[in-house]
Amino acid sequence: MNERVSEAHSGETPSNLPTTTTRIVGRDESIELIQRDVNETRLVSIVGAGGIGKTTVALAVAENAIELFPDGVWFVDFAPLKLGALVPHAIAAATGLVVHSANVMTALTRFLRDRRTLLVLDSCEHLVDEIASCVSQILRGAPLVHTLVTSRTPLRVAGEQTRRLPGLGVPPSAENLSAKEALTFSAIELFVERATERHESFVLGDAEAPAVADICRKLDGIALALELAAMRIDVFGVEGLRKQLDDRLRLLGARRAGTERHRTLAATLDWSYGLLPAHEASVLRAVSVFAGAFRPSDAAAIAALPTRAAAVILGELAAQSLLSVDGEADSREVLYRLLETTRAYGLEKLVASGEDQIARLRHAEHVRDVVGVAAGELASLPAREWGAAYSRYLGDLRGALAWAAAVPGQATLFVELTAAGSVLWNHFSMTDESRGHLERAIGVLPETHFAGTAVEMNLQLALAGAVLYTRGMVSEAQDAMHRALEIAVRRNDTEYHLRCLRMIGAYELFSGDNDAAMQTLQAFVAMATTSDPSAVADGETHVGCGELFIGRLLSARKRLEDLYAKGLQDHDGSSLRFLYNNSINIMIVISHTRWLTGFPGAAERTAEMVVEYAVQAGHEISLSNGLAWVCLVFLWTGREDECARHTAMLDELAEKHGIVTWQPTATFCRGALASMHPDSMTAGIEDLRRAVAQCRELGHYARFPYYVGVLADALIRQGSLEEGEATIDEALARAKQQNESWSLPELLRIQASLFAARGNLAGQEATLLRAMAVAETLGAASWRLRAATDLARLWQQSRAAEAKQVLEPILAGFSDGFETRDLAVAAKLLAELSSSP
Repeated sequence: MNERVSEAHSGETPSNLPTTTTRIVGRDESIELIQRDVNETRLVSIVGAGGIGKTTVALAVAENAIELFPDGVWFVDFAPLKLGALVPHAIAAATGLVVHSANVMTALTRFLRDRRTLLVLDSCEHLVDEIASCVSQILRGAPLVHTLVTSRTPLRVAGEQTRRLPGLGVPPSAENLSAKEALTFSAIELFVERATERHESFVLGDAEAPAVADICRKLDGIALALELAAMRIDVFGVEGLRKQLDDRLRLLGARRAGTERHRTLAATLDWSYGLLPAHEASVLRAVSVFAGAFRPSDAAAIAALPTRAAAVILGELAAQSLLSVDGEADSREVLYRLLETTRAYGLEKLVASGEDQIARLRHAEHVRDVVGVAAGELASLPAREWGAAYSRYLGDLRGALAWAAAVPGQATLFVELTAAGSVLWNHFSMTDESRGHLERAIGVLPETHFAGTAVEMNLQLALAGAVLYTRGMVSEAQDAMHRALEIAVRRNDTEYHLRCLRMIGAYELFSGDNDAAMQTLQAFVAMATTSDPSAVADGETHVGCGELFIGRLLSARKRLEDLYAKGLQDHDGSSLRFLYNNSINIMIVISHTRWLTGFPGAAERTAEMVVEYAVQAGHEISLSNGLAWVCLVFLWTGREDECARHTAMLDELAEKHGIVTWQPTATFCRGALASMHPDSMTAGIEDLRRAVAQCRELGHYARFPYYVGVLADALIRQGSLEEGEATIDEALARAKQQNESWSLPELLRIQASLFAARGNLAGQEATLLRAMAVAETLGAASWRLRAATDLARLWQQSRAAEAKQVLEPILAGFSDGFETRDLAVAAKLLAELSSSP
């Protein structure tokens, strides 16, 4: 059963299906029946003994069905998973859902909700209850998802279609059996095919047919057992092989409990393992600690061998069907994987040999070292290449942490693993489990020498990030960041000092504490300028963001456009030093400042560049950051379809990565769009209310006054004037409290509409004039145009000449974006005013 995993299916449907390199024998009828089941039934389970070929059949069915599931066919191997609580995490990882959510099951179900997807869940028997619960929730919440399961027992979930897979066909009797007749039985066909692969001169003749048939019958038609036996044909020949197996099955099979087939496979594995030279058996035991695919260099570290020697041994083990070839890690090394049955057997032998603790220790130390290298390469490798190289170590990190946590005296190694692992969690899977590891590691620091060191700083910052991902802007995150900063200052550690200031400044911006954020970010820039110029661009970008929020719009635009012009952005998409791609950060702030200061066409073009660039960079967390800004640009320019499309993308990415920070933005944009139209206004207002509530729940107050103001605007247009008044008053008060002035002219314009709705035209006029004055002071030409348009409309009937006199020069100040909504509305009104008598 040699297999390799392709990175993706060659067709259009995304997939991670392993692709067999050998022909499937004797399963055509089963594949056809199960194929029909999968097409018609949402849960199909292939049940049978270990080694019988369940996975091979499931993969063939999935490959045949791939065109029916345009949103993906995803293979999940549960064999290395020990904790049932991690079942949804494993499915999420296989589907590409990078989990940073406190409720993984909910996030997974929502992610799959509208997708026509096939999940292939392999080796489920040891976690059958947890997998059954997870599958039930997916089937209820994601009506287009189909599931194909392999297990030794059914899931016993409502609607499950069970297909029991028998052994391959063997003749009832071997007497007088010709070679031609023998090859009509699938077990003999498989044996002969594998034997020929091992020994090219082997040919099944009439003389050998009865003995081969006897071998296949005694092995119960179990595919893996047949392959293991066939791979020794060159050593023993047919008769010698039959005698060897007969002795082993009689002596070893009788000692083991379980079903006949289980005893047969166990005895065959015992026999095959017993024939291995000591150095090969040692490597097989050692590599059983790996959770998934591994390289020769990985195996060498656990087996304490040179990499070249390990590679030779792995190649021989693969040739004997004891390992599966899993593709290539890079141009130099092959990837290998243990089949589920062989991994379990290898672990059993590892424990029996007394080598398990040293192997586990070497494994944990190796994972620590590899992930440490990953952290060092984060800022130099392109995001997509970095992810492909290191994402597969998540399972091994989880196993190493579980071992280190359970073994007395390994507190130091546990802390080192957790600190190293934080870089993987940040980018692939920040969950409650990983947050728990971080909290535990910090708790055991007094037992180690790491208290007050760079390791603790790393742990504290990672914990802060985990809390921000899964819970929002809460004090626990702030405490961790400030503890890390305290250590960095005491140690005079510039790198961590900058990381702390960067995270604290971003936290303060998101929390709406703009004055504090500006002080923190300016301190970052000052330190970077003198100590680490490579970090200046990131600091300047965030200072520009802070300037935008507090209303220094022209300064923010100049700062960011200068940065972009100087080429300080990371054009190759490789720098993830501060988690997000800074080129995208630069462009999103530019897009907002351009719209606000009167360049809506340029703002739209920049927003389009953001998305194109982020997709090319291949870093989805940065893309989500970009989308959270460009959605607003398209909302302001009136491109409702583009706003809706990018909001859907943001919603999907926020769900996929569990980035709770961006949930309010996506909800707000949906609500703002819906509230613009009478038939969807009520639903839009509910979404706007929900967005405001989400902001409060998460402590996410960046742009909060604007969100509240847009809710007030919708309420006023609906006629809910009392609630609208309370809401716009809150928006204005919050803007003052946060020193968030960028949207103040728009909030005043909305307040003026409240006066208009109540018939207080004098109040409307005075407030619009104030909005225009504030906008002029800020340099917010687009807000000024909106207020001037409302004022001109107010004066249209009685003071048309004055209305034209106000609107015309403001509109003339724009040089692009004339097709955008505000300019088109203003131009139409100006034409009407010009034609008035």
